[in-house]
Amino acid sequence: MSTEKRLSAPELVDEIRSSLAVTTGWIPTLSGPDGPTGISDEASLSELAQSLREFANAPTMPSAVAQQLCRASESAAAALATAAVAADDAATYGHLGATYAYVVQAHRVASDDVTN
Repeated sequence: MSTEKRLSAPELVDEIRSSLAVTTGWIPTLSGPDGPTGISDEASLSELAQSLREFANAPTMPSAVAQQLCRASESAAAALATAAVAADDAATYGHLGATYAYVVQAHRVASDDVTN
């Protein structure tokens, strides 16, 4: 049996935020100085979704990474919509998990581009 603990919804949001952080996030760093700026440590889920969308559409973002960030943005928007319409924590958690997974995939793609 696995002893790994799954991340809570707030932890998922924190992990996504850290990827988008204005000063330390890997996404703003990859986008470069001509790309969008990152977000604050207190950014809302709505701001996360918007920021992911902006980075996905940035001309400086590699296309394979942009594709994953676009999917992450859509999942974050779905999490936001689910949280606003219903008190379905499981569905919201699922969308947050998908958002996080897409961000992780984008990071792997970005790392592969750098190492190849």
